[in-house]
Amino acid sequence: MVAFHEPMFGAMEKSLSYAPRILVVDDEPGVQLFFEQVLSSAGYYVTLVRTSRQALAQVRSREFDVAVVDLSLPDEDGFDVIRQMRSASRELKILAISGFMVGDVPREALAAGATDTLLKPTLPETLLQAVYQLIERGTWAGE
Repeated sequence: MVAFHEPMFGAMEKSLSYAPRILVVDDEPGVQLFFEQVLSSAGYYVTLVRTSRQALAQVRSREFDVAVVDLSLPDEDGFDVIRQMRSASRELKILAISGFMVGDVPREALAAGATDTLLKPTLPETLLQAVYQLIERGTWAGE
């Protein structure tokens, strides 16, 4: 399933001249709903996918500003997905997400090609700050 949601511009994104495109890769419907609601209400154009295959097809066929990628996907390791995304697009900002962002996991995600990491569950404000800073500055200083 691939879902597309049109943006409703929020105050944070008014300085941007277009609706930034965000790809959300997560197999949990509740997590997808949370990310879609938070990001689309802030003005982002959100595409939701549940598998690595769908994610890679989207990255190879469309341009995205940020990909939010769960490290635990049912069909492929999230680290491998990030490597393949990075290979397909050097400019794509990749935010690796996981409920287990402990130990070496953040460092491994960055080594695989993620731009930054985020522990889930997360607050809407933290998600928006991370995505906004990735788009505007190319980096996020973290929580």
